[in-house]
Amino acid sequence: MQQLYILRHAKAVAWTPGTEDFPRALSAAGAGHADRLAEWLPAHLPLPQCILCSPSQRTRETLAPLLRQSPELETRTHFIPQMYLAEVATLETLLDAAFAEHQQVMLVGHNPGLEVLTGRLIHPRHDAEFERLATGTLAVIEFDGSWPEVARQGLLLHLIRGKKLSPR
Repeated sequence: MQQLYILRHAKAVAWTPGTEDFPRALSAAGAGHADRLAEWLPAHLPLPQCILCSPSQRTRETLAPLLRQSPELETRTHFIPQMYLAEVATLETLLDAAFAEHQQVMLVGHNPGLEVLTGRLIHPRHDAEFERLATGTLAVIEFDGSWPEVARQGLLLHLIRGKKLSPR
């Protein structure tokens, strides 16, 4: 069984016209959510064997609490410039290489690419459960077969939204 952890960055500060998007940081609410997710993930799932992360500020800050909590993940983490606002085809190419070597892979990135990818991978029976990938959402998909022969066959094990991770 292979598992894919798809994590959309947590809530960022609002973008304002005339400013760069890439260096936008997490909002206070987003940072708190990232902290709670970093506590939830290792308590409920095996740690990913490979993490592919967009190098944007908000994706790095979303991932940072998990790396602090589980420092062994630092050597498994790759910041991939092509993941910044990546199209689905780019994400699939990256996953081809990652799943050739690993059973649990995590993507940390942006919409619309991550949302479209999730919709393409999950079995149609999960369509009602999965409408969109809001900020800070973690989707965990398990494949009975092997990547890449899994389109619309993935079992949606978890869909963790910010509201499911209540503040301390």
